[in-house]
Amino acid sequence: MCSKSRIGIFGGSFDPVHTGHLVVAIRAIEQLELDRLYVIPAYRPPHKDSSKTSPYEIRKRWLEMAFEGIDEAYVSDYERERGGISYSLFTVRHFSKLHNCRPFLIVGEDSLVSLDTWFEYKTLLDEATIAVYPRNITERDHFFDGQVIWLDAPRFDISSTEIRKRIKEGKSVIGLVPDSILGEVKSFYG
Repeated sequence: MCSKSRIGIFGGSFDPVHTGHLVVAIRAIEQLELDRLYVIPAYRPPHKDSSKTSPYEIRKRWLEMAFEGIDEAYVSDYERERGGISYSLFTVRHFSKLHNCRPFLIVGEDSLVSLDTWFEYKTLLDEATIAVYPRNITERDHFFDGQVIWLDAPRFDISSTEIRKRIKEGKSVIGLVPDSILGEVKSFYG
């Protein structure tokens, strides 16, 4: 894949990061034999209302705390530094050029379902290998004619939206959010 190293790009809003994200990252590192996994909080997500997304700096700090100790993972500021809408194609091109390689782009099955609505998605499929973690949504054989690979990861019935909702309702999120950020997340969304 790459001239000297194998890299992955794992982007998202991470609002907040949860244990499912960590499991997917670890599985991607292991299964794709990644030397480096760039974890990239979206600065201005193209498919979400930015005014309803938690501040970038908070989401990035939570990612740094949650991924501490996973040596291959590096939380990147690239999309904030680039500015503008956080299109995956620009991020893929940046890291591809940086490492002189074709990177893996790790996405959830929920994102795969809408991949054909992404900015220049056909070019994205040409420039990155899409690695998908399953979420029991699609018929695998019918999407993108084998242009994606599927990660072997446990399915979690967990989402950042559900975590925010549980906190607002006063319900526990222990085990859903990494211990290192649990207090901050509860305080922020509570």
